[in-house]
Amino acid sequence: MPQHISSKVTATSGPITALSLSSQQLTLVIAGLLTLFYNTALWQTLLNTFPELNAGRVLFFTSFVLFIAAALSIILTIFSAKYVQKPVLIFILMTAAPVTYFMNTYGVVIDKEMVQNTFETDPAEAYDLLSGKLFLYLLVLGVIPSIVVLRTRIRYRPFWPELRNKVLLIIGCILVIGAIDLSFAKEYSSTFRNNRQIRHLIIPSNYLYYTSRYLAGAYDEQARVLEPVGQDAKMGDIWPNTTVTDKAPTLSLIGSAKAAVKTHFKPVITVVVVGETARAMNFSLNGYGRDTNPLLSKQPLINFSQMSSCGTSTAVSVPCMFSDITHDDYDANRVRARENVLDVLSHAGATVLWRDNNSGCKGVCARVKSEDINDYKADQFCDGNECYDEVMLNGLDAYLNKIYTQQTSDNIVIVLHQKGSHGPAYSKRYPASFNQFIPVCDTADLEQCSREEITNAYDNTILYTDYFLNQVINFLQQHEDRFVSSMIYLSDHGESLGEANVYLHGLPYFMAPEEQTHVPFMTWFSPNYLSQLKISAPCIKQKADQAVSQDNLFHSLLGLLDIQTNAYQPTLDLFGTCRKPM
Repeated sequence: MPQHISSKVTATSGPITALSLSSQQLTLVIAGLLTLFYNTALWQTLLNTFPELNAGRVLFFTSFVLFIAAALSIILTIFSAKYVQKPVLIFILMTAAPVTYFMNTYGVVIDKEMVQNTFETDPAEAYDLLSGKLFLYLLVLGVIPSIVVLRTRIRYRPFWPELRNKVLLIIGCILVIGAIDLSFAKEYSSTFRNNRQIRHLIIPSNYLYYTSRYLAGAYDEQARVLEPVGQDAKMGDIWPNTTVTDKAPTLSLIGSAKAAVKTHFKPVITVVVVGETARAMNFSLNGYGRDTNPLLSKQPLINFSQMSSCGTSTAVSVPCMFSDITHDDYDANRVRARENVLDVLSHAGATVLWRDNNSGCKGVCARVKSEDINDYKADQFCDGNECYDEVMLNGLDAYLNKIYTQQTSDNIVIVLHQKGSHGPAYSKRYPASFNQFIPVCDTADLEQCSREEITNAYDNTILYTDYFLNQVINFLQQHEDRFVSSMIYLSDHGESLGEANVYLHGLPYFMAPEEQTHVPFMTWFSPNYLSQLKISAPCIKQKADQAVSQDNLFHSLLGLLDIQTNAYQPTLDLFGTCRKPM
C-alpha cells in the first residue's frame, strides 16, 4: 500500500479526540455536577422542609441551586491555575463520592464531631462500613468523572487574558449571588435560621472545611496546656484513715481505732461500664416489647429510665461524660485539655484502670493506667480480629489479687469501654449463640436489609450487653469475700435504625432524634457496698424516673465514693442526698 494512503487511514482511524474546554468552562461543568449530583441529601432535606411546591417555592429552589453552583464556581476558579486545576478537581471528585454515599445512605451530617469521629475510628470499624454500593458510588461519582477530567484538554489563554476571564467569572458569580440575596433574602434568612443543619450538607465545603481544621490541629487538645481539676481531692469521712484522723481524740486511741476500722473496712471496687451505641428504648428494662434484658431483670438494679447523652458520637460523649464541663458549656478543645473525674479520683489516692474494647478512650484515660485488647486478648472471646466485650474480664482476677495482696489501695475504679452495639455491622458485635431475634442483617450495607432484619441484629447486641453486664456483676460477686463492689453502666450515645430514613448516629445534637440521645443508665450495688459506704438504695430508687444526663456522672462518682474536692457540685450528684448520716 502506498505510504500516503496508509497515513490517511491511520489519521482517520485513531482514538477519539479528547474533550476540549476552557478553564472556565471546566470549572462551570464540575460546579454544576457537584451541585446537582453530589448534593442530593441537601435537596432532599429542602424538599422535606418545604413539601408544598408552588411557583414561589420552585423559584426559591432554583435560586438555591444557582446559589450553590455560583459559590462552588468561585471556589474552584481560585484553584484553576495550570498544573493545579486537574489535581484539585480529581481530588474533590474522589473525596466527594464517598461522602455523598454516607450522607445519602445513612443520613449522616458532616460537621466537626463527625469528622473527628471518622479520623478516630479504628480500622475494624472502618472496614465494617465498606460495601458494594460504596464502591459503586466511588466508580460512578469518583473514578469515571476523574478519568474524564484527566483526559480533558484544557485551553489556557496567555496569562493576562486568562486572569481577566477568571476575574470576570468570579464577578459574574458574585452578581448572581447578590441578585439571589436581594430577591430571596427573607426566605434564605428563615431557612438557614430554622434549619441550621443545611450548612453541614453542602458538598464539598462541609467535609473540606472540617477536615482541614482537624488536620491543622484546631481540635488537638495537645496544643493546649493541661487544665488541672480537683487537685485538692481527698478521701472523705467514710474512709478509714480520714475517719480516725479527724475524729480520734488522743494519739493513744489512733492506732487501736485504725486497726478496728481497717478490720471492718474492705477495699472498694467501682466498675464503670461505658456502653457503645446503646439506645434506651430497646432495653426491656425501659419497657421495650422484646425481652432484651432477661438476666439484668433478675438483678437488684436501679435503672434510670430518663438519661440523656452529652453528644451523639463517641468522640464527644465519652470525654464529656467524664468531665465537669456540662453539655450546655461543652467545648471539645477545652474538655480534652482538661483533667476529668478519673484524674480527680487519682488525686484522691484511688487506683484507676481503663480497659478498652473500642476505638480508644478519646483522651479520658491519658493520665491513668490503661489497657487495650492486645493486653488481654484471649481466643475463646474472639472471632478473628473481632473480640466480644466479655474479653475485658479476662485477667482482672490477677489484677485484683495483686492489689489485695500488696494492699496498695482501698479505692479501686475500673472502667470497661464496650464495643457494644456499634454499627452498621451489628451482627459482628455478639457471638452466634445470641442470634435470638431472626432473621438478622448480616452485612454492613444496611440498604440490602429490611428494617426488621436491622432491628433484629441490633436487638441481639442489646441481648449480649445484657449478658456481659450480668457477667460483670457475677465477677464482682465472686470477690465479695475480699472486696465490696458496685457497677455503673452508661452508654455514650444511641442509634438510629431507619426512623425518618436516618441510620447510625452522629447527627448534630440540636437536630438529633431521641433514638440518638436517650441512653440507658443503671447501677448495681452489693449489699456490703451500700452498708460500708453508707448509701441508701431506696433513696436512690426514688430518683430513677427523674430526667438526668451524663452531666451527673462526674459529681455522682465523687459523691458515691465520698471524695472531697472543690470541683464537686452536690446539685449534680445523684447519690449525695442518699448517704446515711454517720
